[in-house]
Amino acid sequence: MTQYFIAGIDIGGTKIAVAIASPAGAVIARTSFPTDIEGSPGESLTQAVEALTALAETHQGQLTSVGIACAGPLDFELGNVLSPPNMPRSWQNFPLRSFVENKLNVPVELDNDANAAALGERIYGAGRGYGDLVYITISTGIGVGILSGGKVVHRLGEGGHVTVQPGGELCGCGARGCMEGLCSGSGIARRAQAQLHSGRASRLLEMVADVSQITARTVEDAARAGDEVATEVWGETVELLAIGIGSIMVLLAPQAVILGGGVTAGAGEFLLAPLRAAIARRVQIISVEARPLLQAALGGDSALHGALVLAVRALLRT
Repeated sequence: MTQYFIAGIDIGGTKIAVAIASPAGAVIARTSFPTDIEGSPGESLTQAVEALTALAETHQGQLTSVGIACAGPLDFELGNVLSPPNMPRSWQNFPLRSFVENKLNVPVELDNDANAAALGERIYGAGRGYGDLVYITISTGIGVGILSGGKVVHRLGEGGHVTVQPGGELCGCGARGCMEGLCSGSGIARRAQAQLHSGRASRLLEMVADVSQITARTVEDAARAGDEVATEVWGETVELLAIGIGSIMVLLAPQAVILGGGVTAGAGEFLLAPLRAAIARRVQIISVEARPLLQAALGGDSALHGALVLAVRALLRT
C-alpha cells in the first residue's frame, strides 16, 4: 500500500538538510549534505530533490508537498531568493519555489529559515503555548522570525541587521555595526582574531594551530576557562546582543523570545543567563520577566521542522 509523505528542505550556508514525514509531521527519515558553494543553486536543489525522492522510495511512499526554509531575503510572491548575504552570489534571484515545483510536480511553500524555525519551535519545540513570539538564530549569520497570533509576520526587512554599534565594523550587508556582523558566530570569531592580531597574549593561541582557525566555539571554551581576551569578547557579545534583542522586545513585546542556531546550542546558559540579565538592565518600558528568553528545543532542526509545517500548509492549499 502506498504511503503519502510531506517533505521539508532546509537550505543553509554550510549544509542542506531534507526530511520526509507523515502528513501529521512525524519525521520518517532525513539526510543532509554540504552546500556546494562552487556549484549552481540548480545543482544543489536537484541533489535535494533526488535525496527526497530516494527517501520516499526507500519507505515505499509518494511525496505530496514540500516546504522549503532558506536564508532570506526572499520574494514571497514570486518564490525567489533575492540576495542572501551568507550564500553564494549565484543564489541571487533564483526561482526556488518554481524550480522544486517543476521537479516534483507537487505544491511547494517557501519561507525564510528564521520564520520556518519560529514555526517549527512553536509547533514542536520551546514555543508551544506562545502565539506571539520571536525566534532568533545565532549561527553563521543572525536571522529573526516573528509570529503574531501563531502566523508568520512577513516583511522584507532583516532583523539580524539592526544596528547595535553605530559606526562599528562593516557588515556583509554593506552597513556598519549590525548585530549579525558583530554577534554571529563568524563575527565573534573575527573580533577575537582582531584582538590577537593586535598582539595580546591569550590562551586562544594555544587552542588552535593558526589564528584563522578560531571559531565562536573556541572563544566560548576559552571564556569558560577564564581567558581574558575571550572573556572580553564574550562579554561584549552579550552586551551587543542585549541591545539588539532588547530593541526587538521593546518594539514587539512578544510573549517569548527563542534563541537557536549553532552558537546558542553550544553555549546554552553560558550565553543565556548573562544575556537575560543584560536585557533586564536595558529594558525598562516592558516587563522582560514576563517574556522568557528560551533556548530552542529542536537544536539545529528548528528550520527543518518548520519546513515540514510549511509542507502541511502547501498540502492544505490543494
